[in-house]
Formats: sequence, structure tokens, C-alpha cells
Amino acid sequence: MSFKELFDKSVDFIDNKRKRIATISLSMLGIMLLIIVFFASSDELSVSKESTQLLNNIEQRKYTVALDYYQSLEKNFSESKMKRFNKAISKKINKLLLNSGDMYVNGQITKEHYTGLISTINSLNSISLDLNKIIDQSERVREMYKEENLNYDLALSYLNAVSSLNGVDNELDMYKQDIKVLNDSREVYETANKNYQIKKYYEAIQCYDKVLEEDKKYYNLAQRAKDECIEAMYDYYIEKSKEENDSGNYEGAIKYIDYLKPYYSDDEEILKLEKGYQENLAMYTLTSDDIINLISKKSEKNKENLSINSLQQMINGNKYYYVELFEYDKLVNEILVDAKTRKIYSYKGSNKNYNCEYSDGYFRILKNGDFQFAISEGEAKFLLENKLSEKSDSYKSIEIVQRTKVDKYVDEKEKFEDFIKKNPNIYYYFIVNKGWFKKKEVCIIDMYSKNIYSVFEDGIKSY
Repeated sequence: MSFKELFDKSVDFIDNKRKRIATISLSMLGIMLLIIVFFASSDELSVSKESTQLLNNIEQRKYTVALDYYQSLEKNFSESKMKRFNKAISKKINKLLLNSGDMYVNGQITKEHYTGLISTINSLNSISLDLNKIIDQSERVREMYKEENLNYDLALSYLNAVSSLNGVDNELDMYKQDIKVLNDSREVYETANKNYQIKKYYEAIQCYDKVLEEDKKYYNLAQRAKDECIEAMYDYYIEKSKEENDSGNYEGAIKYIDYLKPYYSDDEEILKLEKGYQENLAMYTLTSDDIINLISKKSEKNKENLSINSLQQMINGNKYYYVELFEYDKLVNEILVDAKTRKIYSYKGSNKNYNCEYSDGYFRILKNGDFQFAISEGEAKFLLENKLSEKSDSYKSIEIVQRTKVDKYVDEKEKFEDFIKKNPNIYYYFIVNKGWFKKKEVCIIDMYSKNIYSVFEDGIKSY
């Protein structure tokens, strides 16, 4: 059979059987399409099932199981199937992430729960996060804090946690900074209130001025409280300034006036007080150099070898400087310097005596902490004269002498020396001349107690 005959025969066969052939072809094509659809549907069902299983593990906080499961899928799925899986699970993860964020800031889940979720999501390498929705939620958290519907620690904790998500980078820094700035402003407001309560009005005003204007509620509260401070501080700070002035702290007195001046710049009383305090400061304030120069001049010591520690003291309403004097770094004297008269008083007592010969007088500190000044030479002589007059004991003259010059008038020298040792505050020695042919009498005076003693042939007795 020739090729042409074979071809013609085949054409005739197809022509005669074309309906049947068409039916069979369509049937086979349908079967093939069904098979394709079946496998495609089966694949999609598998992706959906696997993504649901992974999500369930995460929701149940089986984080290790979830990660192991995800890694096994990466090994077993084809590249195209894994892409479809990641797309499917990403939608579910994004929804879970946002819901969990809301639950966290509302106190429905713990910090450990939320941060565990964040950590697990970061471990799912190919998950795509919806950054815009995360930013929207972060903005809502900021507004919740601003409106005081959320506390600072929780708001910042949320932002720190969500900022650690892969791909977030610095997008949320603005919201964190806004919350921190608002929190700092509100903390300053609370500090101001505390200062207000304890009458630190100046410090309170400084803090109220730092409250942010954009935080309207607290800004308005701060402005009202500031006005109250300005009104309350007037009488209080004037009284405090007077107390400081009376205690000799003229700089402290001026400080309180300076607190008032910005708000009472034309007040006559404030201006008058300031002038008086400035005059006192100029007149009664001594620097360390002033004190050293004064001591150097009186003692004839080289000031280059002297150094001091000084402390202001108010004694009987007068200002003094209590000074520890060092020479070549060795303590050589304790001194009171009268700020007004510039007189120097050296410490002299039964427990301590620096044998100072250049001071204008002496002092000691009593057990209760009070300062006691020794009587002066003139006062000692005045006391003796009065005592002699009271006893109608006539005399021709009274002469103050050094300790070494009385021995020739004392018969019982040993008893006299013992008495002096037992009474170390005996300081003034007088020779009383009672006239011709009468023996001169020795009188001694305790410079602190003002007790007067007369030295007789048979001993010493109190006048």
C-alpha cells in the first residue's frame, strides 16, 4: 500500500469516527484538568493547614516547637511552596502581632508573653511584617500615654519591644522620644509640687517653668501653681532674708531678695532690705586673705607660712569668724575674729591653751556649745574697784601686773602656785597699794567666772 493510500484511509477513518474521537479527547482533557486542580487545591490546603498549625503553636506559646516546625517546613517544601507558605503565615502573624500589642498595653498579657512572641517572630526568617500598621499602633500608644490612659513604663516597654522586630530599625524612635520628653516634663511638675509643699518656692518656680506647653493639662496646672508660689513667697522670703541677716549670713539674705526681685522689682521694702544687706556684706565680710593678713599683722608672723579654716559664727547678735590657724600646716591657735571691730580672741581654757600673746582677748567653748568670752583688763579692774568699795576697803592705787611680778608680794609661794594650778582661768593679777606703811595686797581674778581672790599671809580667800 502506497503512502497516499494509507493517508487517505486514515483521513476517512478520522472523518467517520470524529465525534467519538472528539468525545474521548475532551474527556481526557477534563480528567487532566481535574487532576491539575486536585493537586493545586491539595497543595493550597496543605499550605493553609501548615500555617494554621504554626500559628497555633505560637499562640499557645510553644515557641521552640513552632521554630522547629518552621525549620522542618523549610527543608521539606519546595521553594515555590515555601514562598506561598510564608505569604500565608505572614498575614496571620501580622494580625496576631497587632492583637497581642493591644492586649499587652491593656494589661491582658504579660511582658514575658509579648517579648517571647517578638523573639519568635524574629526567628521566622522570611516573614513579612506590615510596618505601617506597627507604626499606627505605636502612634496610638503615644497618644494613650499623653492622655494618661497608659503609664510610662508600659508605654516605653511596648515601644522597646516592638522596635526590636526585624526590619523596624529607627522608625519608632520618634514615638519613644516623645514619650520620654513628656514623662520628663511631668516628673519636673511633680518635683515642683514637692518643693512648693515645703516652701521652696524659688525651686518650685524653676521646675514649673520647665513643664512643656504642648502638654496642655500639666502646663496649665504648672502656671496656676507658679502664680500661687509668687504670691506665697513674698512674706516668707522676706522673713527668711531677715533671719539670715541676723545670723550674719548676708549673702544668704541677699539670695532670698534675689529670688523675689524678678516678680517684685519695684517693691520699696525689698529694695530697702537689699541695700541694707549689701552694706552689711561689704562691712562685715572677711575673706580668708583678710583674716590671714589681720593675724599676720597682730602676731608679726609671716603670712606666707599661715593657713586657716574658717566658719562664720553669730555670738550675742554679733558676727565672728571661728578660725583654726595653722603655721607650716600645724595647728597653732583657735581664734575668734570680730567681723566689725577686727579684734582677735584666742582660745584659752582649762582643757586647751595656746598661750597666745597677741590676741585682744580670750574665749572658751562651754559644754553646751556656747561661746564664753573672758573679761577684759578694764572690766577686771572695774570689778576689783567695785568690790573694794563695797567692803569699804580704802586704797591708794591699783596696778595690773604680769604673773611673774607678784611673787615678791606673796609669802606662801608654794600654796599660791598650787592654787594657780588648780584654777587655770586665773588671768589678771593686781597689786593694791593701800597707802604708806601698809603692805601691798595681791588680788587675782578668774577671767571667766569673774571671781576675785585676795592673797594674804595665811592663804588665799575669795573676796
